[in-house]
Amino acid sequence: MRFLVFKRGLLVLFFLFHIIPLFAQRQGYADSLIQVLTDYEERDSTYLHLLCDIAMLSSSPEEKLRFASKLQSEAEKLNEYYYLVSAFKYQGIAYRLNGDLEEAFRKLFRGAEIANLNKQLSLLPELYTEISTSYTQNEDSRNALLFNTKAIEALRKINDNQTLAITLLNTGYDYYLINSLDTALSYYNEAEPIFEEIGLEIGKAYTIGNRALVYWKQGQPVQAIEDLKLAITMLEPLGDQFGMADYYNQLGSIYLELDNHENALINTEKGLELALAVDLKEQIRDASKLLAELYDERQEYAKAFDYQSRFIAYKDSIQDQETTRRLADLRTEFEVGQKEAELEVMSAEKKTQQILSIGLGVFLLLTAVFAVITYRNYTTKNRINKQLEIQAVTLHEQKHDLEELNKTKDKFFSIVSHDLRGPITSFFGISPLIKSFVKSKKTDDLLEVAEDIDKSVRQLSDLLDNLLSWATQQQTQIPYHPEDLDLNHVANRVQQNLQNVAQSKSIELLVDVPAGVRAHADRNTTETIIRNLTSNALKFTPREGKVTISASQEGDKTLISVSDTGVGMNQEQLDKIFQLKGTPSQYGTDGERGLGLGLQLVKEFTQLNQGELTIQSEEGKGSTFSFSLPSKA
Repeated sequence: MRFLVFKRGLLVLFFLFHIIPLFAQRQGYADSLIQVLTDYEERDSTYLHLLCDIAMLSSSPEEKLRFASKLQSEAEKLNEYYYLVSAFKYQGIAYRLNGDLEEAFRKLFRGAEIANLNKQLSLLPELYTEISTSYTQNEDSRNALLFNTKAIEALRKINDNQTLAITLLNTGYDYYLINSLDTALSYYNEAEPIFEEIGLEIGKAYTIGNRALVYWKQGQPVQAIEDLKLAITMLEPLGDQFGMADYYNQLGSIYLELDNHENALINTEKGLELALAVDLKEQIRDASKLLAELYDERQEYAKAFDYQSRFIAYKDSIQDQETTRRLADLRTEFEVGQKEAELEVMSAEKKTQQILSIGLGVFLLLTAVFAVITYRNYTTKNRINKQLEIQAVTLHEQKHDLEELNKTKDKFFSIVSHDLRGPITSFFGISPLIKSFVKSKKTDDLLEVAEDIDKSVRQLSDLLDNLLSWATQQQTQIPYHPEDLDLNHVANRVQQNLQNVAQSKSIELLVDVPAGVRAHADRNTTETIIRNLTSNALKFTPREGKVTISASQEGDKTLISVSDTGVGMNQEQLDKIFQLKGTPSQYGTDGERGLGLGLQLVKEFTQLNQGELTIQSEEGKGSTFSFSLPSKA
């Protein structure tokens, strides 16, 4: 029977915090720091750093939890958010190592929340990785992959190659758990050269071991055995009992599948021995299950029953029907073996049967109580997981909304601060000029001043109209009432409104819209689009030029174009034409301002009317702005 048990938590502890990978050395460093902490009287950042290092280095989950809780208390007093986030992280690790995933998730998600709120972004990859590890331990590969992906994205941004390689390795294992073997191999292959580059031997060992599991599942047991033995050889001088125990169990599973029971028994018992030495609960559980099966195959039912009982004691999830049936079969086989032995001792048969009956009743009662308690814990974990997921989604949506509002505010004030300045500035100094010209009776000059005033007033009026439309659009309050439009009529209205502007520059403003060309769109916004495009064309067309408004029917779309013989644009200008980032508006051929808010309104009003906007332009030869509208409802 194939029973895969690889988990990642201890590997993360080994790598993530840059510590020496030997249990005795880790605890030795922790003990030394505890002595330093005892003699340290100040409650400052150095004190917090000592607590943090002890919580990181402690091999005992209980000691790790005790110092992480102390770190949380002191960090809250000093408002040190880096250490506060670290405290929640180490508490989460301690609870996970003790098998209390519900409390582990609480601490880890609280740490991530504080890190986001207080800009401790460098700690997020570690938290996401640990959350992913906890989900894997809870056999929830979907959420494990989700948070591993978050960790990888963050790690690529901060160039933390060591942690990135570890996370790639863990993500590959999550894909292995859901049987996406090719994807798992791709992650292992990306992680391996990084481990090679940074010289992390333990990382290379885990990559080889994990890849061996994929080979096994792909039907290559010989290659899998060879690579698992290589991984164990590499881990042995590093003192990594977690990895060695795990891979010995894997070897036991493969040998059992190959019907090589002797080697299966040797390797699994070695894995159990290593796991018991440092109380690795998951490895003890999994080795016990495999040994129960091996001794059952050897018809040594007493040992099989003992190992199956140990497996049940360590198992932290609901027994499935197959496991319950198997346990009942083992019990029956054990009783048969006992009765065969009792045939030689007939005088004790009745007493033995009574003992067995009582034991069976107690066993069934304990099993029922265990199942009820486990079910309650399971439902509580699921409820908390769902609540945490909902909170995470809500926070993400609120953050996105705030970012969008801030972008809108920035665009609005950028346009207002720049485009209002031009028309208003032109009014400064006009009064002294008028007085001067009146005294000197220079009426021609007065007429020029009057024309300048008219021009500034028109620009200011157009700008205020556009600003009002923009503000209304951003509040999603633009009235939108699509109707059947006669585009010849709409184009002629725009021509009449802008004819004076065209004549002032000696520009020929033409309408080339055949009668009967229609569109189904909102009248006000459509007229605003054509007016803004025509106004811009007039601004950027020199004297004696030509601007043409045209339209044509093309299937279920109506295409409206505004063409000019103006200055045109190069490719760089076209690429940036809709990027409102506070850049100054361009000046027209007579010093008019343009290509600011007007084109942004054109784009958004076109989208409002379910159309598309396109631009064709060549520097020095003019531009054509075209937009489409639905022909019918």
